[in-house]
Amino acid sequence: MASLSSALSYAISGLTTSAAQMAVISRNISNANDPNYSRKIATVITLPGGNTSVASYDRSADKRLLDKLLDVSSTSSGKQAILDALTSLSQTVGDPGSDGSITALIGKLQQSLQTYEADPSNTTLAGAAFQSASDLAAGLNAASAAVQDVRKTADQDMQASVENVNALLDQFKVANDAIVRGNGTAADLSDNLDQRDRILKQLSEEIGIRTITRPNNDIAIYTDSGITLFETNPRKVSMEPTGSFQPGVAGKAVFVDGVRLTGTPSAMPGQGGKLLGLAEIRDKIGTTYQTQLDEVARGMIGLFAESDQQSVPSQPDVPGLFTYDGAPAMPAAGLATPGLAASIKVNALADPAAGGNPSLIRDGGFGGASYVYNQDGAAGYQDRLAQLIGALDTPMAFDPAAQLGSQASVATYSAGASGWIEQQRQQASSSVDFDQALKTRAGDALQRVTGVNIDEEMAAMLDLEKSYQASSKVVSIVDGMLSTLIQAIG
Repeated sequence: MASLSSALSYAISGLTTSAAQMAVISRNISNANDPNYSRKIATVITLPGGNTSVASYDRSADKRLLDKLLDVSSTSSGKQAILDALTSLSQTVGDPGSDGSITALIGKLQQSLQTYEADPSNTTLAGAAFQSASDLAAGLNAASAAVQDVRKTADQDMQASVENVNALLDQFKVANDAIVRGNGTAADLSDNLDQRDRILKQLSEEIGIRTITRPNNDIAIYTDSGITLFETNPRKVSMEPTGSFQPGVAGKAVFVDGVRLTGTPSAMPGQGGKLLGLAEIRDKIGTTYQTQLDEVARGMIGLFAESDQQSVPSQPDVPGLFTYDGAPAMPAAGLATPGLAASIKVNALADPAAGGNPSLIRDGGFGGASYVYNQDGAAGYQDRLAQLIGALDTPMAFDPAAQLGSQASVATYSAGASGWIEQQRQQASSSVDFDQALKTRAGDALQRVTGVNIDEEMAAMLDLEKSYQASSKVVSIVDGMLSTLIQAIG
């Protein structure tokens, strides 16, 4: 009788264990297409006396591969943010060969001046030269505005990223606390562990992170520069919005628990993630390109400036055809003036629509009588036009801070700005392609370890069905033997 009871107990425990294992397999199969799901495993042990039981529910995991995926995700996300912004910036000047580019507009102005020089008495050609200059000034204004729009968009996206980081850290605390509380118990924590990994993947897209596993399977999170993001409790990530973007106005910094993460000075500047990529666009690439545009504008103002034509010059140079908000003073030579591309404009004294005379381009006199080049008022006067045409091809000094060298003609410098943006964009595109490939490989490697293989799961289920059938058969046989025994006794 004792042997029959033992056999029945073994069979029932086998049925229970097989059912639990099949439930886990079914769970695996139903989540096979979820990239954030890791394969679950029911760990079976044999108890004293011979019965079996599910001791714990584990999952497939590989911290090394996960850390690699988090790292390449941060790098890829940051460079993608930079590429997106550079693509927008590249459209502000366009290809140097396109009609709407700054370089092309400078070429059109030079061509208009050359045409005007060939027939200096033609007022229609004077008006065409003025219109070319007006188009160039408008192009520089639009390019400057586009740069500030890109910087403003980056700032807004940074604020959204900061909010997302804080939300993810709050979610991480919930999952992490559940794991710490349940560690060492029979509770099934595998879904909590999956959720925690999913949050880490999302967090790595926003900001570069490093993780450390502590006792009780507790995890602490740090930025890739070492600032604490989460240690038992989340740290506050903060950023003040920038009210409005103007050339030369820096964006607000991002802080983690009071420690500066972006901008200068920062003892622990972050490196990866969308947040840091956006900061680079807003505070480095965008400002450098703005400086280049400002230098083109300064070059045009300087080239078309007028000097005192008196026999004994006593007056300073003043803006001529091109002027700006700081006139009549001239911008400092060889030094970028923030916002010059935004404020450059054509002199209203040459604007026919405002009652001006475009022949001042030929004659001079924007600064008054002392600045008139055509002293005799000759209709065929060409000297000033020839001087302006030649100046457009003459190298001049530029601010090295714009990263385009210190000597070039305005047209060459403008083409260099287009090339600089395109070079930055191409480098970012190549980096994104490379990092995306690394991310895909890291994800595939992790998936091979933690993912679900349907064929393997189905094979395991068939084995369990056989085990379940065997246990059921034992129960049936023991039931028959007990019935026979009871009838014999009765």
